[in-house]
Amino acid sequence: MVNLVLIGPPGAGKGTQAERLVRDYGLMHISTGDLLREAIKAETPLGRAARTAVDSGALVPDEVVVGLVEERLSTKRPEQGFILDGFPRTVAQAEALERLLDNLDSPLDHVIIFDIPIDFLEERIAKRAEQSRATGTPTRTDDNVNVLKKRVEEFARATAALTSFYDHRQLLRRIDAAAGVTDVAVEISSLMRG
Repeated sequence: MVNLVLIGPPGAGKGTQAERLVRDYGLMHISTGDLLREAIKAETPLGRAARTAVDSGALVPDEVVVGLVEERLSTKRPEQGFILDGFPRTVAQAEALERLLDNLDSPLDHVIIFDIPIDFLEERIAKRAEQSRATGTPTRTDDNVNVLKKRVEEFARATAALTSFYDHRQLLRRIDAAAGVTDVAVEISSLMRG
């Protein structure tokens, strides 16, 4: 059983790598983006609170995200590891997660930071939005360069202290997310074996 956190700005490839890890290792994938989109679509109270933040490009309030993550973690099998994708983003969220995982006796093994330059992100987001239009699937509210720039700035500001938090706990691992999908997957797999 391996428990991971994947942290990076939108478009960094967290979701793509999480899908591979689920397929290869049977981990439960918990994407805060997916949880938020589901809650927004269902128009739950947490979803309505999240919609306001997501549409403006701001980070969703901690209590909303923590509540959604706690609900999802409570459904995993005891022997199953998990991947948290995009959560935590702040020290307050990291502390809340640490308390939650202590209660579940399910500590983190690695916190993987996806390092990627913003110009790569802009390119990826533009491609993702183009693919959505081409296939007729709905465009995500964050598939917009202006919203992306604001979210990357918020991400950098909010996660600056988070890297120190996890580095102090000797859990922090950095990967070059601008590398190809396969190269990133190989790097993550070697961390998991190491």
